[in-house]
Amino acid sequence: MAEDELPTVVEGARAPPVHASANDTSGSSSTTTSSSGGASHTLGLTGGLGADASVALDLPRPETVLRRAAFEQTRRTALSGMLFNGIGMIAAPLIGGDALAEKLFLCAMVAGLLNNAALLRVCRSESRYRQRHAILYFSVAPITNAAVLYYLGTFGPILVMFVLNVYTACLAYNRRVAQIVLAGAIAPFVVLGSLFSADLLVDPGLVTATGVVGPGGRAIMVAAFLLFLLLTYEQARHTREKMVASLVERDAAVRLASHREALVLEAHQDLERALKAGGLGRFTDRTLGSYKLGAVIGRGGMGEVYDAKHVVTGEPAAVKMLLPEVVGRPEYVRRFLREVKIAASVDSPNVVRVFEIGDETAPMPYLAMERLSGEDLAQILRKEARLSDEVVVDMVRQIGHGLAAASAAGVVHRDLKPQNVFRTTDAPPIWKILDFGVSKLVGGEGATRGETIGTPRYMAPEQARGEPIDGRADLYSLAVVVYRTLTGNPPFNGDDIPVLVEVMTRMPLRPTSLAKLHPHVDAFFAVALAKKPGDRFQSAEELADALEAALAGRLSKKVRERAATILEALPWADERGAAG
Repeated sequence: MAEDELPTVVEGARAPPVHASANDTSGSSSTTTSSSGGASHTLGLTGGLGADASVALDLPRPETVLRRAAFEQTRRTALSGMLFNGIGMIAAPLIGGDALAEKLFLCAMVAGLLNNAALLRVCRSESRYRQRHAILYFSVAPITNAAVLYYLGTFGPILVMFVLNVYTACLAYNRRVAQIVLAGAIAPFVVLGSLFSADLLVDPGLVTATGVVGPGGRAIMVAAFLLFLLLTYEQARHTREKMVASLVERDAAVRLASHREALVLEAHQDLERALKAGGLGRFTDRTLGSYKLGAVIGRGGMGEVYDAKHVVTGEPAAVKMLLPEVVGRPEYVRRFLREVKIAASVDSPNVVRVFEIGDETAPMPYLAMERLSGEDLAQILRKEARLSDEVVVDMVRQIGHGLAAASAAGVVHRDLKPQNVFRTTDAPPIWKILDFGVSKLVGGEGATRGETIGTPRYMAPEQARGEPIDGRADLYSLAVVVYRTLTGNPPFNGDDIPVLVEVMTRMPLRPTSLAKLHPHVDAFFAVALAKKPGDRFQSAEELADALEAALAGRLSKKVRERAATILEALPWADERGAAG
């Protein structure tokens, strides 16, 4: 349904629950601290800083309300029309009247019955209904209306039905459909009324003004009713516009309230993070391997990250190490060593570089990596609700290169999210993947079957089910990140368990219902967020190419057909009721 009367404020009409998570369910979190070029990051700490916080609101959008109102009105129109047709076909032979007028009326009743039946068939499911069906239905109204007026009487009580049709159409449909209904009421009445008023045609109606009202009086009646129809149209349209404005204002208020609440939650988490980071640590001023440790720039339940400098070159670094009290816990040590192994195995400019790994002679396990200057994507999105198409495509291509390098090394990240996507202050900026703390070596150690590790709202369906995963799970997570950056909303939000269920069983809201995007973007996300790995894009390059094409409105027909098949089986969340 084309909502041409919706104000532009409806763009992004859903209340945007801004991602407000500092951690994942496994306890891995990114760490930040202030510095002169922005925030400095490490690969992340093992150990949580707090629980995910999110705001989830499930009120229907203005477009959804209006589309459903149009569907319901169309269905009621078809039902009442069939009832009128049936009564007319039975009553006409009993009432009698002018033979020609009666035959034309019966033909109109049969045509109307078929037209209403066809419309009712379409309206069996909201997912099948389109505005064009209503337009086609009302486009034949002038012909059937003319036959009805000719038989029942152009100046008779049947005119009340015309007024009712115009009024209800103005309330239920957008301006285009309402104008077609108005034209379908005006055209036959004005033509027949004018011919009868000028005595150019004999009025055979069951109710007639001929012989009671003169030509001039009949002309006045035509003009008066025409004016009444136009006033009815204007009044109903005014009511419709007020209703739409009210829906939009309500939606904007909900969006603003949700956004403010999310910002408060994020500010609280940033404060907690800031309180846990900074200051001196127990290893400050000590030398570990080739690096002298400075202040703590991040701290979690299992480890600390120190600002550090190379003792010879003075090159800055970030040194991540386990806390002494957890070194004796084998499962934590195994996870840390797995991260060390994985981080060292991935060679890409879009993955944080590893400088040095502590060997068996070190007092405790540690990992020295490059110190980054810039911001993670979560910080960026707190300042900018949505990113430009160009920035998003550039991010996807660079992060895609990093994921491709990880996949080539047999690594699945398993926790790609805004906190683990970093933009440096270089010119041009470099996007890097952070935190391989919960990553998995394909065919190597990691989560056991049935164990779910990662951040629920960014998790692939097969990952949420605890099934074996590969690089396509990371591509799904990247697509979720892209959804967040383009629409201003994560596709799924709320508590962990409900989100996991949604990730496995339903599609998110249609992206173009949240932001002004080309319709091809809907098709892109239908494929990128498909529940089955085999239905998705199979490589980072394919994902990036499809995204760039979709944003420009050039997505291939093959991908669009693929998307249509996926959505036929599992529609967008805001259309799932219609599809049922």
